[in-house]
Amino acid sequence: MIAQFTDSVTGTAVYVNPAYVVSVRPDPDAPTRVSIVKLRDGEAIRVHGEHQEVADKLTRTT
Repeated sequence: MIAQFTDSVTGTAVYVNPAYVVSVRPDPDAPTRVSIVKLRDGEAIRVHGEHQEVADKLTRTT
């Protein structure tokens, strides 16, 4: 199942397949508001949401 997030840079919707996620960590510049989602192809996406909330959302969609 695909999870929808909002890109913190562009403000647009991004759709992430949890099977492609390598890691989720807080953004050092805004750790309580933005998370960095790293995909297995090396791309990193900054999305709105605290990293635990983002991880929980990714887990619920698998």
